[in-house]
Amino acid sequence: MTHPMLTPAVMDRAAMLLVDMNRSHLDHEMGHLLVAKPEADRIIDAAVKVREAWAAARRPVIFVRTHHRWNSDTGEVIDNRNPFWMAQHKAPIPGLAKPRKTLAVEGAAVTEVVPQLAPRPGEHTVFKHRYSPFHNTDLELLLKNLGTETLVIGGVNTNNCVLCTCFEAFNRDFRVVLMPDVCASMNGADYHDASLKLIEAALGWLVPSTDVIAACSAQGTP
Repeated sequence: MTHPMLTPAVMDRAAMLLVDMNRSHLDHEMGHLLVAKPEADRIIDAAVKVREAWAAARRPVIFVRTHHRWNSDTGEVIDNRNPFWMAQHKAPIPGLAKPRKTLAVEGAAVTEVVPQLAPRPGEHTVFKHRYSPFHNTDLELLLKNLGTETLVIGGVNTNNCVLCTCFEAFNRDFRVVLMPDVCASMNGADYHDASLKLIEAALGWLVPSTDVIAACSAQGTP
């Protein structure tokens, strides 16, 4: 089934944005701020399938990754000094019951995209230091140069980086399409579901990845 909004004209000027599909959130052999294992497996599987179809349709794939510079002398992150973010350190993470700590420092393996989705030649990566993939990055310039009008979005966590991405894209007049089956939250299903309601009410369309795959196929791709 093809979603009625995903017309050939829309698809022709669309890019896929995969946010923080990293090992910290999804790799249960090494991550810390982890999505529950069944949810991690679910969204990786869905993301692999939709990425294959999207790449076959020769549309841009953009990965957003988070990492921070690290002061080895003080043991502190340099890039994010937000008071609330700093105050959360060592406090229990809502819905996860683990203390928050910063492992996503520059060069750390946990910042890598999970192996199943490792970026390929011709795909793009944007590094961010806040929830927003637009804040102090070159994402907007990249999208402009690609001729992008629609963002098809998936990633982690639904209630912070993904939600912020949708708000920021909406504010820049991009058409926002979120794949709810390619999103999850380390804070749990309640946070994920609440974020989907906000996005559907005010920011964009919720479109399952299967419909995105169908739209790719409708353009004559496998």
